[in-house]
Amino acid sequence: MQIWHAQGGPVAVWSAADALVLKWVALQVQDLLPVHLNCMHVQGRGGTGTMVRSLWEHVRSDRYGFVCRTDIRGYYRHIRKDAVSRLVERHVGDPVLRDLLEQYVRYSVEYGGEFRTPAEGIGRGCALSPLIGAALLYDMDAHFTGIKEVPYARYMDDFVLLTRSRWQLRRCVRDLNQFFAMDGFEKHPEKTRIGRVEKGFDWLGAWITPADLTVAPRALENHRQRTLRLYERARRKGLSKSEARVLVQRYVGRWERWACSRRSAHRGTNVSSRGQ
Repeated sequence: MQIWHAQGGPVAVWSAADALVLKWVALQVQDLLPVHLNCMHVQGRGGTGTMVRSLWEHVRSDRYGFVCRTDIRGYYRHIRKDAVSRLVERHVGDPVLRDLLEQYVRYSVEYGGEFRTPAEGIGRGCALSPLIGAALLYDMDAHFTGIKEVPYARYMDDFVLLTRSRWQLRRCVRDLNQFFAMDGFEKHPEKTRIGRVEKGFDWLGAWITPADLTVAPRALENHRQRTLRLYERARRKGLSKSEARVLVQRYVGRWERWACSRRSAHRGTNVSSRGQ
């Protein structure tokens, strides 16, 4: 992998040739690695809009009073390479695929003429990474799915579950912490919400309460910032004001279509959020 400088800082990027090979590997192993049905970021699981609305239906049913919503801080960056190697050994028998997967896991990064192999983590930005990320937490997905009357779903490293009682919530949080500790992970403090559903929580860009479904405040702020950056970048590239506005309007149109899946039907198409 090579280091490229992006707006958010240096980013490790696969070469085009590597990405093509890893895409082929992903196609070969996608039916070999264990991926739970409630791990929803894998292709063919219905999309995030369907997931959000399904979760909201549970929340508005008034059957569940408590929620745990969290994600893993730096999930891909903290994946243990040995855990991926063991996963491959258990489920992939072909020696060629095994060798390519081991090269993927033990990747090296070139920066300024120097090469190093990170001790932890797997590379992102290729078709194989979401599949590995899904399969590694299969046991956790199976555990929470097996708990009666606890709706559970995961998207990448985002988790959400609902419970009827505070006692049940505490038990689920305890189990979640134990799974995280075993794999060397921890909850992201700024993206964790544990408590009553009536106070609302955000998930996948939606703000969810028993009374309503709308776009989350964080998603609205991210949209505003991206709109400004897009306009400024277009102007720096020499586009006129009208050309830059056209570019921004195209992005806003795409975002609005996405936002429609984060709103209850009675809200129509006006952008809204909690507190507005």
